Amino acid sequence: MTMKRHATMKRQAMRMFSLLLAVVLLLGAAYAVPGLTASAAEGVTSLEFAEHGLMAWRDGWVYQYGGKGEQYGDTRASDCAGLLYAFFTDHGIYSCMGGASSQVRLNTIWHGSLDELPRIHGLSVTMMDPYDYQYPYGHVGIYVGNGMVTDNSTYGTDMVYDSVYSRGWSEWHLFDCGLLFPVNGWYEFDGNMYHYTDYQYDVDTVVDGYTIGSDGIAYNDDGTPLAYSDTLQNEGFVNAATVRDYLKAQGIGYEVGAGYGGGNGGGSDSHTNARVTGSGVNVRSQPNTQSSVLTTLSYGTQILVTGQEEGQNIVSGGQSSTLWYEIVLPSNGATGYISSLYVEITGDLDMPDTPVISYEDGYVTMTANSEEETIYYTTDNTTPTEDSTPYTGPIYMVGLTYRAVSILDGQKSGEAMATVLSNGAIFTDFTSEDWFFDDVDRAVGYGIFGGSGNGSFEPTENISRGDFVKALANMDGVDLDSYSGETAFQDVDPDIYYAKAIQWASSMGYINGVSATAFEPEEPISREAMCVILMKYGNLSSSNSGTFADDSEISSWAREAVYACRDAGLISGVGENSFDPQGYTERAAACKVFANYYERY
Repeated sequence: MTMKRHATMKRQAMRMFSLLLAVVLLLGAAYAVPGLTASAAEGVTSLEFAEHGLMAWRDGWVYQYGGKGEQYGDTRASDCAGLLYAFFTDHGIYSCMGGASSQVRLNTIWHGSLDELPRIHGLSVTMMDPYDYQYPYGHVGIYVGNGMVTDNSTYGTDMVYDSVYSRGWSEWHLFDCGLLFPVNGWYEFDGNMYHYTDYQYDVDTVVDGYTIGSDGIAYNDDGTPLAYSDTLQNEGFVNAATVRDYLKAQGIGYEVGAGYGGGNGGGSDSHTNARVTGSGVNVRSQPNTQSSVLTTLSYGTQILVTGQEEGQNIVSGGQSSTLWYEIVLPSNGATGYISSLYVEITGDLDMPDTPVISYEDGYVTMTANSEEETIYYTTDNTTPTEDSTPYTGPIYMVGLTYRAVSILDGQKSGEAMATVLSNGAIFTDFTSEDWFFDDVDRAVGYGIFGGSGNGSFEPTENISRGDFVKALANMDGVDLDSYSGETAFQDVDPDIYYAKAIQWASSMGYINGVSATAFEPEEPISREAMCVILMKYGNLSSSNSGTFADDSEISSWAREAVYACRDAGLISGVGENSFDPQGYTERAAACKVFANYYERY
């Protein structure tokens, strides 16, 4: 029988025994249940936790920064903390948090150094990061007994099964999170039988006539491992607090440090970091006054601020602010938003940094400040939350807008927004929902347009005369390196980025200045002047297919060009058969003009 088959049968047996245990509990037995067969327990056990680590190693889980057990081909993916997180969420337990330091800080109720490592399957072990004071635990794994640990190590290494005394492991941790631990008697683990005495498995001894080796496995007289049997009994399982009390009494381990511990199984710490400074303050479902009211808080109410977002501008007491705090009410765990005008910060916010969205080698990547943080994202232009898609690795999807936040210990960063075009260019000042997205996507993809710097494209800004000529040169593909940038126009700096394009276009007869010595490159180009340049460049002509209603407002020197560009399908009117010849063209609209020309000619 294979190990996987055996583990499956064991889990099925545990489900059957859970009903029996529930009946016994009703009769007054809390956790220790004499006479039950090995491995019977209500809830999840440290043995299962350790078996999860072995299973991930045998199944070849792939390391993926931020991964939390998501499917990855024929196996699954996680980072080191995600390996642990996946076990608990697989069992419907969502209190394990995200990164290594977060798990240790919030789940540990007792720990110690490896020189006094208890013989308990399913402890967590950590490596220290001496350079990170705020998040000192740089790596976490699962102790699986016999001095061995499993962990999802790093890119290119993936799952490791190795000695706990190697590679820098330094501490063991007794996690709460609802785990149950063996007490006394026989227990099955990973297909073998172990005997526990006072919460630790025995080694190098004889129990009930069976020899137990230094690895903790029980053997028959012929040297074969002892098989599972219903006659082998135990005293059930106890919670982590009971094990902690025993270890404490034995002088094994020590109290957790400041800011750590209590576990998620009943600690009294109700952390807050702010208080309400107004009377009758509404907690809203969104950062605006149009959203629903979740509850109303009185002056002085203690709250936990977990994030901040830009929202509706609020005016109060002569002050105004667009900053809203996302809060958690310690009383019931409800979340909502309060304007920052009604909040006084009294403790550390410890907000995680906004994640960085980038594009490299054909993939979209998201990076948090540390492995402690979990990134969640959306691609439908909605605000990301912990219910959104978790980022588990590079994404092969372009031509859409990503919104992402980092979450650490329940606290949320600011939102990152990045619109990734088809060629991988990233801009932050428009989304894939904007009417001009496809036009900008085409023009940037053809190499006609670039950004304005700092991730901006400025799609609604009017395109200048200099930028229009530079876009024309880009579309033409002319080698501007053969031009010096020297022109007859005194207002064109020969070293400015569009100077060579103006020199080229002027030498080709495509452009004229507003005078013999001035081009006004920084001024917006009029719609009719734009048409004149395009007609000259493309040698276009009109088919006399009708006039615009505001034809009389078109300059005589531009009239033929306006209709030539219209008939060529490059431009259209502004509505009601009007052209608005003296008006200007936004950069997004110019993208449409140039992309249309590029595709037609």
